[in-house]
Amino acid sequence: MLQKMRAKQRHTRLMRAAGDLVDRATLKASSGPEDVTTAQLCCLAFARHQLRIDEAEAADYLAAALVAHGYSTEHRPATAV
Repeated sequence: MLQKMRAKQRHTRLMRAAGDLVDRATLKASSGPEDVTTAQLCCLAFARHQLRIDEAEAADYLAAALVAHGYSTEHRPATAV
């Protein structure tokens, strides 16, 4: 039961972080949500919650956040440069 709670809390934190990145990118006139990178989410997740995630997991969360914010699945998160 405790493991389920931790997994749900981790998921909620990562979705919130990804959503915040998408929100911020949407508000900037010089960029858009497609400019958010997986590296940005990896850094934010660690900075806020001390969660280490890899690029593949970050891409999944960013894609989910984009869809949750009404963007099509064609907006793929950019990988780190």
